[in-house]
Amino acid sequence: MKRLCIPFAVALCAVACQPTAAPETAPPSATLPVSHNEVMVALVNHAADPIWVAAWRNPSNDAQWRELERLAYQLRIAGSLLEMPGTGPMDAQWASDEGWRGWTQKLAASGELALEAAKTRDLELVGTAGDRIVDACEGCHLEFKPDLPTGGLFGEISPNEDDFDEGP
Repeated sequence: MKRLCIPFAVALCAVACQPTAAPETAPPSATLPVSHNEVMVALVNHAADPIWVAAWRNPSNDAQWRELERLAYQLRIAGSLLEMPGTGPMDAQWASDEGWRGWTQKLAASGELALEAAKTRDLELVGTAGDRIVDACEGCHLEFKPDLPTGGLFGEISPNEDDFDEGP
């Protein structure tokens, strides 16, 4: 009888000691700790403006090109972040909208193009990336946020070409 009990006890312990599988649950949905507007003004504007300005005021040394690379990464990341809902009153609705996601993907793609331009030191590509940044931002704003682009945050309005003219 003892010989039979030992293998049975070992088998019982082996079964009882197995970790149980966690119940299948949906992963928690990620929500940004800030609003989409805050991401756009603090991250997108901060990264995008110097990239498209570089088409008028070309980078002239390695440090300036490296800075454009960092900004291009930020723009790429911002496009992905804006696919998640944030804390703003319209953010959950926007993040679930197919049109919104299309604009965020265009923003991310413009960041990828800017990154390629900065890495290859290609001034023409910097200009093309800048144009695509403007197209993505303006297109999205026309569709989703036509009034007061920054919502007054930081009191910023993006510079334009006139801000960089070398006048008399």
